[in-house]
Amino acid sequence: MLHSVRKFLLLPSLMVLSLGLVACDPEEQDRILQYEKGTYLGQPDEELSPDTVDRLRNRARLQRGI
Repeated sequence: MLHSVRKFLLLPSLMVLSLGLVACDPEEQDRILQYEKGTYLGQPDEELSPDTVDRLRNRARLQRGI
């Protein structure tokens, strides 16, 4: 009887263990878990090159029709 109980508990235990290991996605590590209202806590944006800024301004100018 004790042997059958062990077999019965072994499968759910292995399933829970495998689910726990799968949930440890490397992309999920070091993410922000506590947020501050109205404050961006992520990585700072990169500076745009002057060439990119000029191209964006020209594109916006063309979209406005000026």
